[in-house]
Amino acid sequence: MFCTNCGEKLIATEQKFCHNCGTKLIATSKVIYHKTERIQNVSAPKIQYVPIKPQKQLKKGPPGNYSKLCFGLSLVSIVIGIVSLIIGFNYYRFVYWSYYSIGRLVFVIVILLLRGGGLSLGVLSKISSSKAEKLEPYNDLEKAGSIFGILGIITNSLGLFLSFFGPWSILYFIRRQY
Repeated sequence: MFCTNCGEKLIATEQKFCHNCGTKLIATSKVIYHKTERIQNVSAPKIQYVPIKPQKQLKKGPPGNYSKLCFGLSLVSIVIGIVSLIIGFNYYRFVYWSYYSIGRLVFVIVILLLRGGGLSLGVLSKISSSKAEKLEPYNDLEKAGSIFGILGIITNSLGLFLSFFGPWSILYFIRRQY
């Protein structure tokens, strides 16, 4: 700080008189001046407004026809898949035909058709599930049918794969026949 009369630098900030000229000093508060600058060429960020779609409220309710159909088809698909896998792996224990007999070939074809039907029922279950999601209120029967439908598709697909490429497959039978 400086003396307002002579401009001499003061020794202490609490001085009441100037040590050079003796002028009584007025108590002033310390004022800090900041240099303000104007920033050039700065643009505000662009804000995009996105409309929010109202969320569809899940209405719980009793299962409808599509939910019941989905659940029923999925259960039949799983049962066919599991039964055909059990029979397919163990048919040599149940059937005592000679390996190259026509009866064994018919049996393998029936298992193939059974697994194909089970796969079709699993796919139909998923189609019914998608219709139930759109047209019916939310219910647990449709969700269970959807999950069981996927399991039915998996078990029957696995069975069909093994029917063609497994150790007792139809391709193995045809290859050994000729």
